[in-house]
Amino acid sequence: MSKLLRPDMMADAIWDIDLERLRERGIEGLIVDLDNTIVDWNRNDVREDVRRWLRRAQRAGLRVCIASNARSKTRVSAIADEIGAQWLAPAGKPSRRGLRRAMELLGTEATTTALVGDQLFTDVMGGNRAGLFTILVRPLSGRDFPPTKIMRLLEWFVLRRLRGGKAQ
Repeated sequence: MSKLLRPDMMADAIWDIDLERLRERGIEGLIVDLDNTIVDWNRNDVREDVRRWLRRAQRAGLRVCIASNARSKTRVSAIADEIGAQWLAPAGKPSRRGLRRAMELLGTEATTTALVGDQLFTDVMGGNRAGLFTILVRPLSGRDFPPTKIMRLLEWFVLRRLRGGKAQ
């Protein structure tokens, strides 16, 4: 399996990520995907579990930047302002360019930055290409951008191989 598609860590949801473990790894900044990572797809309301986790991350000294491939800068910036995060949209993941820009906004380097997202072919691949610590979470919602639904089928096969043949 390609190293580009192998996350460094997997979690059921963003709020299950151990912040202390990230700090112990030297992580200072978090680049987080928007849709199906911190909000349900195409929604604006941030779940309370996500809010609590983000507040804990910020209290732990972690800087947060939303990097979304969404085209609506207005939507992304409004959610980022609401949670006290930097933002970048469209980020162009899996391109490294947008992730480098997000690190500039955070004031971090690749070795001190983690990327959290729900997609292998954009978030994990982009983060791995940029040398970041990558964390794959399960999507918050079953709803997706139509082309993403097709990619989810491919992801299922890749994840099955990553988990040693066990589908989850």
